[in-house]
Amino acid sequence: MLASSQRSADTIVAYERETSRLVAQCQRENPNDAPWSPLLQTVHWFLNGHARWAGNTIRLYANALEQEVGRMLEYDAFDPRSEEALLLRRLKTDRPSPSNQRTAEAIAAYERETSRLVAQYQRENPNEAPWSPLLQTVHWFLNGHARWAGHTIELYASALEQELRKMLEYDAFDPRSEEALLLRRLKTDWPSPITKTKTSKKGKQVAHQKKVAAKTIKKTNPRKSIPVSEVRELVRYFRSRDDEFSNWIAGYIILASRLGWRPGEMLILRRERHFLRAGAEKHTNGRGLTDTCEIDIGAYFERSRLFKNVCLGSEFDKWTADTRKWEAHYGGRVGLQDNLNAHLARASKECKIKRVCTYTFRHFAISCLKASGFSRAEIAVIVNHAADGTAAEHYGKRRDGSKRAKKIWRFDMARLLLVRATARKFDRSAALSKKTDAETKSIEADSNTIAEPEETHSMVMR
Repeated sequence: MLASSQRSADTIVAYERETSRLVAQCQRENPNDAPWSPLLQTVHWFLNGHARWAGNTIRLYANALEQEVGRMLEYDAFDPRSEEALLLRRLKTDRPSPSNQRTAEAIAAYERETSRLVAQYQRENPNEAPWSPLLQTVHWFLNGHARWAGHTIELYASALEQELRKMLEYDAFDPRSEEALLLRRLKTDWPSPITKTKTSKKGKQVAHQKKVAAKTIKKTNPRKSIPVSEVRELVRYFRSRDDEFSNWIAGYIILASRLGWRPGEMLILRRERHFLRAGAEKHTNGRGLTDTCEIDIGAYFERSRLFKNVCLGSEFDKWTADTRKWEAHYGGRVGLQDNLNAHLARASKECKIKRVCTYTFRHFAISCLKASGFSRAEIAVIVNHAADGTAAEHYGKRRDGSKRAKKIWRFDMARLLLVRATARKFDRSAALSKKTDAETKSIEADSNTIAEPEETHSMVMR
């Protein structure tokens, strides 16, 4: 943050105007207070105004008041423990909380949208010199008239504004500069949205025919089954390569093909002693069992020490640390997952097998749990399903899995009570009775067929 002496004349004048407005507003709202010091009274009133202004407005007011208090006071003119010194420090470090503060999830979502917009801009303009990717993307967005719908423009403008504010402080650039203009345009001067025109009856019929034709195009669904031999072949392929990212992918395949957690959950996996835990991607509106995926892998540790004499804990910790590193390298979990799927697609092509994606290993792990003899409710606990019918009806089949030691997985038995019983039950007694009746009828028919020639012979003899 720039000192008052380093600010431009225009910025200093702008801060003076903001301070005058704040003092006048404080006096209007508190007419009965004794005017012992209008500026210090305004500072008190401002610092106690929680959830009243937006974050950027609070930063502007705090810088303006700090400039005026700094002019009024010199450091050696008052005790550092005095009220004035305390107010000056609070204007720097203890500002009021903003209103409508965004959650961490909303901030992360806006960051993802900004990354996608920057990537899209760079794809469409590969020949432009990259002097500032973010500012270039803002220019490109603001000039993109009749390209996006209104709600999409609002989303993109908010995302770009958030990232631009992270890069710039109010007093770090001239209010008449290009950056300040772009920031103001992201609030007030959005590009025009797509205008919907009324189509004729024939046009609607043509659009409907195109829509039907698009639906008939074969959709490439993600692969749901994979034999164990191909999983091992993929692990060997990535281990044979020299780069660190390929070695990390090999570890991902080994873990994901055993845990059965969602790809996003695998990328936030952490180890807490003998437990592996991760925040559940689907835990609202009853879509998940709990808000945390959890499994006890203590048996794996015991087995590795007994047979292989290796410390699995350090290997887990190294893999999770590398996950954080690659997440930062690829610009977030979305970028990391996209690159992971791209590497898996390339490996599938070189290994001459059907294309594999990250979700394939979730299907394979659930198939292995079925083949290992786990009940539907136990599988729901391991993969964090709210109901026992989800894995049975929508995921890999028992025949596609590989049988593993059942004692290797441990989990909290209390979670079994949370699983909803929605799986369809097949009444085998009715089927067996129908089968018995059919067999009885077939036996009677056979006996009648055998007895028929004797009756015919006796009739001829008569």
